[in-house]
Amino acid sequence: MCAIAGITTSDGQSALARILGKLAHRGPDNTAIWSDPDGAISLGCARLITTDPTHTANQPLVTADGRFVLVFNGYIAGHRRKIADLVRDGAYMRSQNDAELVLHLLARAVMAGDDIANILGALSGQYALAFWDVRERSLWLARDPVGIKPLYVCHSSPTGDLAFASELAALGEVQSLRFDQTSRARYLAHLFVPAPASGVMGIELLKPGSVICWQNGAITRSAIAHPAQDVSAKPTSFDRVSDLRQKVRQSVADAMDVDCALGCLVSGGLDSAGISAIACDIACKQGRDLPPAFVMGFDDPARDETDAARKLCDHLGQTLCIVRAPKTGEEIYDELIAGLGAVGAPFANPSIVLMQRLSSQVGQDVRVCLTGDGGDELFGGYPRYRAAFLYDRYWQHVPRPLRQWAARIGKWTSHRELVRFLSGGCDDLRSAFDVWNSRCAVPEFETELAGITDSLMQNGNLADQMMQFDRDVTLPGNQLVMSDRCGMAFGLEYRPPLLGHDVIRSAAVISATQHLRDGAKSVWRDVIEPHFPAGHLGNRKIGFNPPLADWLAKLGTYLWGDDDSILNAVFGEIGLPKERQRMCWTRATSGRDADMALTVWALMVWKVWEMIDGPRGDILEHTRQKSPGQKSDRVVAADMA
Repeated sequence: MCAIAGITTSDGQSALARILGKLAHRGPDNTAIWSDPDGAISLGCARLITTDPTHTANQPLVTADGRFVLVFNGYIAGHRRKIADLVRDGAYMRSQNDAELVLHLLARAVMAGDDIANILGALSGQYALAFWDVRERSLWLARDPVGIKPLYVCHSSPTGDLAFASELAALGEVQSLRFDQTSRARYLAHLFVPAPASGVMGIELLKPGSVICWQNGAITRSAIAHPAQDVSAKPTSFDRVSDLRQKVRQSVADAMDVDCALGCLVSGGLDSAGISAIACDIACKQGRDLPPAFVMGFDDPARDETDAARKLCDHLGQTLCIVRAPKTGEEIYDELIAGLGAVGAPFANPSIVLMQRLSSQVGQDVRVCLTGDGGDELFGGYPRYRAAFLYDRYWQHVPRPLRQWAARIGKWTSHRELVRFLSGGCDDLRSAFDVWNSRCAVPEFETELAGITDSLMQNGNLADQMMQFDRDVTLPGNQLVMSDRCGMAFGLEYRPPLLGHDVIRSAAVISATQHLRDGAKSVWRDVIEPHFPAGHLGNRKIGFNPPLADWLAKLGTYLWGDDDSILNAVFGEIGLPKERQRMCWTRATSGRDADMALTVWALMVWKVWEMIDGPRGDILEHTRQKSPGQKSDRVVAADMA
């Protein structure tokens, strides 16, 4: 709901004003700066109004005694109930805004000597915040434990000062942004740069659940416990489906509690469609208008979900808006550049192009939009979880020489999932984990997965470990990045009710074996089945994915022209022999090797990022192809540099 920023220097107001100018798209409704009377810090906020449109809710917020100051980005689930509890406890609240709720809770915690991380851990929702104690000259920075909202921190040595902002590019107003080339190994493994790295030297992306306390240049750190870690065993007679259904319904209702226009994403699948169906049921029972629905449309019937979405919306009574996916090389490039500019670093999930186009339309109609983010990670939706389930139950017990022989034979089949299963399952558990989680299909490249700890590898079976890894590393670094940056680029806040803390706890009680007992998302299917029209649960899983092989060919031609020029640009600094380069390109553009297509797309995005001179807040004007086979001005300039 906002952009936040700050700087701990006595002359930081002008720099902070420039930072907020770069963040105006996130908060178009009100911008303000508060400066400490002694010049220790300046805090700023650009506000997007989603709850309580009165001026008393504008930020920065200051307590009545002037001691504490807060800037806050996000929302707190059930904030009106919590505000009512505070008022009954004697608090004086000037607004009905969740930011003021957080201000009062943190002020009470500091005065009582309580741990701020514990106070924040009791709040469900999504947030990044900065909280300043004027008297003690202490600053706390925090990011929600699920990692839905971002916070970037620029550390200044040797002074110990720092600056922070909701987006990376905005910090270019206080330091030169130098691209971190050492991030490529992790980027190729994940398709993004995992936190705490940001892709820029000297700037940290706070990891989910991080709390920093800064005082006179010294920093101490603590962590907010992830809600999945805060679970207790349930009795054997516990009705998991009923409990999860109730938790999801409450989370959806809390996310719908807004003072602005609200919408929902839908698809032919189970996650966003399930959230939309529950939201419509809640709206009906509350006597409210049904939220409009939005879906991405494709020309390819094998990829298009608009027919299934239309049937669902007709069943629910929703209006449906179909947003057409970009098709030409120019359209793809324009949306890619916009998405990369919003992220501020190389980001190779091609769905960011779709999300950028979708958000541009959704943001014209609503300010808050419900999504199904988190459903695959919580409920076992990805095929690799099924592979891990089969490995746990059967395949690891087959003698290793037989598994290795099967992997060699399996390379000759064209079945992608079978090839991945056999190649990953031919060795020990750690090898299977690495193969099934790395997104790089070229073995010659150096890759490295982030977030692999001894405790992770010793925690339960492989399927549980992979779901935990995706929940803690991939989800906040991938899907949630797209939702935040692409939505906020158009003053739009995406809210994922499935990532409410009670929902996460309820899902975490259920083992991967139970989630996968009858195929993907067995428990989630039972939860949402009553809301769907007949046949919807049987829809084939498509996912929010573009025709990547086609996109590679179009974008490569748009930027560089013929195949030889494309290979020189994309692979020129990699060190692969020319024959190997051509083989990778042919496989990637064939439409039959999705893994290779992702890897080559990642290389192409890396090259595009280098061409636009790194994470600048004023991304250079878009390249325009002059004629077939002719290089664009951007590429010619890059070649001459």
